[in-house]
Amino acid sequence: MSTDSRFDQTRTAIIGHSAGGHLALWLVGSQRISKDSPLHSNQKQTITRAISLAGVSDLRLAWKTRLGHGTVTRLMGGTPDEQPDRYNAGSPIELIPTGATQILVHGTADGTVPVSQSEAFVEKAEKLDDRATLVKLEGVGHYEPIDPESGAWPFVAKAVITLLGAGGH
Repeated sequence: MSTDSRFDQTRTAIIGHSAGGHLALWLVGSQRISKDSPLHSNQKQTITRAISLAGVSDLRLAWKTRLGHGTVTRLMGGTPDEQPDRYNAGSPIELIPTGATQILVHGTADGTVPVSQSEAFVEKAEKLDDRATLVKLEGVGHYEPIDPESGAWPFVAKAVITLLGAGGH
């Protein structure tokens, strides 16, 4: 596979909001998925920078707190006790350390995905010397981080610039 010269790998990141934040964090950790998992891929992951906006980073915690009124159970095909391997392979927090640079932006007033999701992820990442940063926005809810007219937007823009600006470091 040849590399497209218009595509600058040193300035590439993935960003997602809510469930998309889950997928962004999952993608940069997916190379750690066990070879015996159906989610394992032999394709080498080249995206090593992610921004999660109010993302779901811990599917076990999301299941326990009933985020999305049972959505996690449907997504994973059962509870953590029934499908532990799926939770291990599908939950970003289980894939730490990733070696990726990750910025998690989360409002403290988020009533959809609690900030504890991002706090737990960053806490575990720090313990394992992974590069994850939490940008906690006081009084900000779930949708403000994706609204360019909100007061949260400058923090999101800064996270993107920081991640891409100096090669992601």
